[in-house]
Amino acid sequence: MKKIIHDLLLAITPALLICACLSGCAGKSKRLPDVHIGSRIANGDILNAMSLRANQLSGLKSRVKLKLAIHDQAQPEIKGQVMWTRTHEGRLARVTGYGPFGVTVFDCLVGKRAFYLFIPSHKVVYVTSINDKLKNGKEVAYLIKEASWLLNPWGVAVTQDAEVVPCSGERGLKDYEPICISFSHQGETGWAEFDRQTLSPISLENPELKVLYNDPVLLGDCMLYPSKIWMKIKELDMEIKVTLKDIQPGLLNPEDPVFDPTPYLNQALRPLVVLLDSLRNVR
Repeated sequence: MKKIIHDLLLAITPALLICACLSGCAGKSKRLPDVHIGSRIANGDILNAMSLRANQLSGLKSRVKLKLAIHDQAQPEIKGQVMWTRTHEGRLARVTGYGPFGVTVFDCLVGKRAFYLFIPSHKVVYVTSINDKLKNGKEVAYLIKEASWLLNPWGVAVTQDAEVVPCSGERGLKDYEPICISFSHQGETGWAEFDRQTLSPISLENPELKVLYNDPVLLGDCMLYPSKIWMKIKELDMEIKVTLKDIQPGLLNPEDPVFDPTPYLNQALRPLVVLLDSLRNVR
């Protein structure tokens, strides 16, 4: 059980920490009205429209609920809060997760130069530089970039070799007009599907991950964003259901105390690789 819980934390934390884009729109989220917004976008304008949407988002605060399963075995629900803001140098993000009775399960921060993961049951903060490499050869920054696509799928439009491609599947079975984009990053190819008229994300997939988006809400008056996200990490046979509630865009700035690493530095520190190695050695 200890291995399962730890694996879950390590798998979901990067994805949530880079909630890279819930909004630059003003005001709180509202349920989607029974009308489409925007007009049909031509193929030649799709990538530009996607890029604008990806860069439009600047920061947020939202409650989050996680339901997880490994090999079809459900794990205890985790509730928490995610906060994110953009800086000139990059992004700052923080996620806190709570288990039963409001007990903190994890508290983590992507700072300007480092990634911090506090697990209270360990009484330790695990830390790694953003530029460090893990044993699989990937930089932490690369993994953060990949994770950001989960919550900012429009960002795939600015990756290497992004292009509009024909969508697979039966067009007649869909109640929207799909637009599909293929992309590559560090040699890995992926695909993403959107609603052509609203640019709402429908799905995203690469060799390691599959993501489906549902129940869009209207943020301010400028964009639709899914309030429910389902993802499957193929190698781990892990499913994660994410529900976002009370999305409040644009409330935080880089100087906000929630992004201050000092509380983490006041704890006992250990390299993140120590935790990863211990998980690999558990059978």
